[in-house]
Amino acid sequence: MTTFRVRAVPIGVLATVLAVVALAVFPFVGGGPDIDGGPYAAIVAVAVVGVAVVALLPWDRLLASPAGDYAFYVWSGLDIVLIAIAAAASGGGRSPVVLLYFATTLFFVSSYPRLGQVALLVFTFAAWLTMLALTGESPGSGVLVVQFAGLAVVAFLGSFLSGELLQQMHALAAARSESQRRAKLLATVAGAASSINALDPDEVLGHVVDAVIELGFDVANLCLFEDGGTSYRVVHGRGLPERYERGLHPATMGMPALVRQAGATIVVNDYAADPRAVPQLRDLGFRAVAATPIWGDGDELAAVLVGGSRAQRVISPEELEAFQLLARQAEGSLANVRRYEHERLAVSRLAELDNMKREFIATVSHELRTPLTVIQGMGKTLANRWTNLPDEMRSELLSRVNRNADVLAGTIDTLLDFSQLEAGRLEVRPEPFDLGELVRRSVDRLASLFGGRRLEVVVQDGLYVTADPRLIERVLDNLLSNAAKHTLDDARITVEASAVNGTGEARVAVSDDGPGIAPADLEHLGERFYRGSNVAARRTRGAGLGLAFAQQVVGLHGERLDIESEPGRGSTFAFNLPLVGENGADLTPA
Repeated sequence: MTTFRVRAVPIGVLATVLAVVALAVFPFVGGGPDIDGGPYAAIVAVAVVGVAVVALLPWDRLLASPAGDYAFYVWSGLDIVLIAIAAAASGGGRSPVVLLYFATTLFFVSSYPRLGQVALLVFTFAAWLTMLALTGESPGSGVLVVQFAGLAVVAFLGSFLSGELLQQMHALAAARSESQRRAKLLATVAGAASSINALDPDEVLGHVVDAVIELGFDVANLCLFEDGGTSYRVVHGRGLPERYERGLHPATMGMPALVRQAGATIVVNDYAADPRAVPQLRDLGFRAVAATPIWGDGDELAAVLVGGSRAQRVISPEELEAFQLLARQAEGSLANVRRYEHERLAVSRLAELDNMKREFIATVSHELRTPLTVIQGMGKTLANRWTNLPDEMRSELLSRVNRNADVLAGTIDTLLDFSQLEAGRLEVRPEPFDLGELVRRSVDRLASLFGGRRLEVVVQDGLYVTADPRLIERVLDNLLSNAAKHTLDDARITVEASAVNGTGEARVAVSDDGPGIAPADLEHLGERFYRGSNVAARRTRGAGLGLAFAQQVVGLHGERLDIESEPGRGSTFAFNLPLVGENGADLTPA
């Protein structure tokens, strides 16, 4: 209404100017009633001054306050009074000047509310009748009735048309405001979509929360679930108390609890009155609050997006839809981030495996070539100089040929066994055997590997288990050879085999007090071709398949290879096997 009045002011001023010009010209046109020149000229002069004053008034500022309404009424009232005086000076009720009342009536019915229109129409009738009473010159009762009726009809039609016009203007303004609001919502969602395509999850979530504030909410945040969904913490809080943001909250409280229970978007119109509201936020007087889920992998509720307002209002369906779109965009962006991270890790892992394979090929080539070169050299020496060599030298050379042949055979056996294991063709043939005897035999056979290391064997007698003795012996050989390779010359190595009380199982453990295993290497032990990163490992020979083979063989027996290690304090490799009893009289030892 204020805008309409501001636009109506110049039209009213122009109409008044035309009326004043008509009044000024009227005395000089013949055929009219007698005019009292002096008063009439004064009235025209006052009208000119009034028009100038009205035109110069700061209507923009006046109509923005209650004073503007009063100024508008005064303006219309003065026009009505001046027309009455001008009519009195130019023939009274027979003066054509009274026709200007139709113009003033049309103007005020288009610019004032209904009550103001009635008041001004009554004031017009009163001024007209007062002028007739003072001048005593009436056009006659019939004419007067027709004039008043015509004025009332003009007022009624003008009021109706102006009301319809204002109603249409209000509807257009509301539609424009609604379209602007929706455009802002769409712009916010579109802007968020373009800004959350980052590869940093934290940056993605920050953009989403900022977009919620742009939707018109006073506060916003994300609640991330932790501890298996039993609690949540607040991230990227906007407008929230610092104490609330830093705390860890139970998942049974606040909007996250409602969303988790419903599995869908929740709107609370009076948050402060909800018994499940967070007390810190309830005390701040939050009213309209919306929350929507953000799902992670496997339809798991990962987080809840929350937006709230302190004012009592109704969150429109369009706002809620935009709010949910932001959550879906966050889900998509986070999924892209996770996929990118998985792909990056996969590429990195493939590159790592490729390097390990190349290293494996080089290592195996060396492992095969070294004993083969020795065998070839010693064989040719014996073949070419057999008769010239003393018996002691021939025995030494033959011994070296056999030792390297054993090494070569062991490497080939490891590769063949692992190949069969990978292809799923390695069969486990379980049978009862004396575990203590197998442990002692393995230690005796590999004693030459330990050099000056202190080797201690603690084996319980009568320890019969059910397993594949050939494969278990290979596992034990790998563990013993690893202990010999990765420890210093003065290290202490302990091999134990004993029953575990109350479990029906026997436990085999190989321990050392060597340099230990770095945490970064510990998680990769058992992977194919992996040889570790410590200095000792780099100086040792091996294909990097021993532990992988041992781990999978133990797994084929339904058990697990346990690895415990601490840098600087040594390592322990252990596994369990099921016991079959202590009496081995009817059992065939391995």
